[in-house]
Amino acid sequence: MKSLLSLTTLPFVVIGTLTGCALSTADPGDPFEDESVTEDAVTNPEAYTFFEVTKDLRKCASPGCGGWFISRLNAGTTRCHNGQNATSCYTPVLDWSTAGLDDAQQTVLLTAAQDGAVADGVKAILRGRFARTNTTPRPELGRFVIGEAWTAENAATSDGGFVRVRDNGIRCFAPPCPSFTEMWLNNDAVTNVHGMDYSAADLSDYQVDECAQALQTSDGMLTAGYRYTWVENGQVAIGRTATAVFMRLTNE
Repeated sequence: MKSLLSLTTLPFVVIGTLTGCALSTADPGDPFEDESVTEDAVTNPEAYTFFEVTKDLRKCASPGCGGWFISRLNAGTTRCHNGQNATSCYTPVLDWSTAGLDDAQQTVLLTAAQDGAVADGVKAILRGRFARTNTTPRPELGRFVIGEAWTAENAATSDGGFVRVRDNGIRCFAPPCPSFTEMWLNNDAVTNVHGMDYSAADLSDYQVDECAQALQTSDGMLTAGYRYTWVENGQVAIGRTATAVFMRLTNE
């Protein structure tokens, strides 16, 4: 039986043949964009309200410029604070009041959002909701209320679909073993997978160990990547490649 550590401390060994099969990129819509929707309305609320955030580098008078662009992950459009759909939504205000993060952790997220504005791939992820107003001279531009903040652990460019992954406690007498559960972000799709391959993420040994620890927490970790399959002991197993990994920011 392969333990979690054995699966995550060999990041450059790909198990089986990669098929390059990505999850569906169909846009199911995010039910939480309707403020009347409650967590009871979806199968897997832990996977919803995740967004990429990048710094707005346009040069014009604040608050009309200089804020942030917010884009729903795994989706072609985002419903903005005013109810309109767009590829990305501009907000002049990030509301940290419910995030529980100190100034140092907020700075980590903001630095990642700045990096994301000039680099390929996703560098910073927020979980939260749009609100219709703010306290700037342009209240009609709304704000984004942050619940969670996540940043990329690696410099490699994110590619593929975004999922939340964590250890599910399943253990087997022989491999393969579906020890991880992945949740497709902003979707109800949930699948158990048998292994993680970090080769494309170019992680250090220390970072791979961090991934192993994160997978055993209630938060788990967020990854971008693809599924692959291999055959072991006569069984077809599903794995998850990680082109990028994201850890939740906390004050601990």
